[in-house]
Amino acid sequence: MASDHNFEELEAPAKTAEELHISVATLRKYSLIVEKVTGNKDYYERTKQKSRLYSAKDIEDLKAFRALSKNADLTLQEAARQIFAVSDKKTEEVKKAAKMQKSVATNTATVDADQVVRLLTMLQNTIASQNKAIEDLQKQVARVEAQNKKLIDRSHQLAEPESDGSKEKQEANNKDQEAAKEITEEQKSEQEAHEEILRKARENEEKRRKQQVEENIHRTLAQMQIRPKKKHHWWDRFFK
Repeated sequence: MASDHNFEELEAPAKTAEELHISVATLRKYSLIVEKVTGNKDYYERTKQKSRLYSAKDIEDLKAFRALSKNADLTLQEAARQIFAVSDKKTEEVKKAAKMQKSVATNTATVDADQVVRLLTMLQNTIASQNKAIEDLQKQVARVEAQNKKLIDRSHQLAEPESDGSKEKQEANNKDQEAAKEITEEQKSEQEAHEEILRKARENEEKRRKQQVEENIHRTLAQMQIRPKKKHHWWDRFFK
């Protein structure tokens, strides 16, 4: 309370007692009651000689305290509690609440700033990792597409009709089929998507090859069929 009077004009006890129309001794008595009720021995500003000084508000409070003690059926202590204690407690509570709110706001702002920094750092690391993974995946997809295109081209070549007696072309097709079946250990270690594409491509190629072989066998068997000779009786030669 005393610190609130630093920039106010303070009155000496004699001047204050004169304004309250009481003696200096009565003013001292009232002041002691106020300090006891508020629990603050430094409620009033003091000089270097420990003499109390009173602000304009202090004088107004003392006037209200004196009037309440006279007009109501209250003791001096009870009147002082109503004028000083409750008001001062509320002021202290407001000050404490404001101080706590300010502290919480400061701590919250600091925590929020730290969290934002951490979150941004984590987000940047995550984005960098995802970009690297996407780049690797694009490279793998490009390799798979190139290999798949190569297999499809070979499959188209194998699907072309063969001419009879084309031994050289058959040998070339066989080599292509063998090359298509060869897979290195490095290719086998690639992702399942890559392996699945290659497996399906090989299966399709094998199906086409078997279908083509079966067609060639049927065509060859049809050419190899011998028409049965017509039977003649022994007496037919006498009628020729």
